[in-house]
Formats: sequence, structure tokens, C-alpha cells
Amino acid sequence: MLYMRQMAIAQEVVTYLKRKPYIQEALEQDIINYSALARKIAEDLGDAPVEAVKSALIRVSKKFRAEKRERDQVVRTLLQQAHFSIENKIATIHHSTFIDIESVAYSKTPSGYMYFVRETKVCKGKFAKVEYGFAIIRIRSSKAIEETPGVASFLLSSLASEGINVAHLMDCREDTFLVVHEHDAPIAYKILAERLAN
Repeated sequence: MLYMRQMAIAQEVVTYLKRKPYIQEALEQDIINYSALARKIAEDLGDAPVEAVKSALIRVSKKFRAEKRERDQVVRTLLQQAHFSIENKIATIHHSTFIDIESVAYSKTPSGYMYFVRETKVCKGKFAKVEYGFAIIRIRSSKAIEETPGVASFLLSSLASEGINVAHLMDCREDTFLVVHEHDAPIAYKILAERLAN
């Protein structure tokens, strides 16, 4: 009976953590106080035994860390084999309908179309919503990217952790486009190169 209760608590802890990805990430990074977290979870679960919750937390965090290491290694290997390039002097055009313009990339959204165009191709005054001063980091990967979870997360968190904002992300099969402000592009490229070298 005790074993069944411990298994039930362990399952409740896993379910709890899956609803709170920020806690799961802290466990993956091994930067959490298990006792304090166990008390909080035990309270949230309706006064479950704190020691049973803590034991479950320790077990599940080891599993989370192992899975994260494996996931990160798969993502790194995939991206180490990808081709990265930067194109500067990009303007963004948001338009409600399709327009026939030579673009580096574009996507259809519920509110219309988003075009990424070389600044030299934009006719000034023709479009209401044009923004200048962007760059595109293009990543050309193998088809394996379609079956590999965590690629976008790896790219975005690597840049966000260094204060780089990705203004737009487009991902279509083997092509991933990260649109950043032009002044951030060399730094973003360097950050990604360093993350993939480790």
C-alpha cells in the first residue's frame, strides 16, 4: 500500500512539473532547493507527505537532466552540421493581402502577410507598414530538423540569455530564419557559434 501511495505521489509530482515548465527547467539546470520546492508542491497537492514529494523530485530531476542532455546533444549535432549565413539591410513589410515583391522570405499570418525584403527592393511610400534595420540569420539544416524537438528553443534561449531579441522566427522544413535587428546580427551569430562549439 505504501509503495502504491509513493508511486501515486511520484506521478502527481511529474504532472505538477509538466504544468510548470519554468520549474522543470530549474530542475534540469540543478539550481533549485529541493526541500523548499517539496514543501510548496506538497501544499499544492493537498498536504502530501513532504519527504515523499522530495524523493520523487530528486528522482524525476535526474531523469529530466539526462533527457535534457540527450536532447541538447541531438540539437547541437544537427545545428553543427547546418549552414549559417547572415543577410543585412533587410526591411519588413506587413501587408493585409499578397503583394508581388521579390523577398528573401515571407509568411502568411492570420492578419495578412509578413515580407522580409532587401531594403533596395522597397519602394518608399508604397507600403504603409515598413520597418528598416533588420538582418536575417538563415540556417539551412538537414531534413532531420523536422523530427527534432528543441531546435527553436535552443536558438531562442541562447540568444535571449545574452539579451538578443529575435523579432521574427520563421521555420519551414530545412530553412530557419531568425530576424534580428541589424546591429545585433554579428553578436547573435557569434553567440550561436560559441554555443555550438561547446
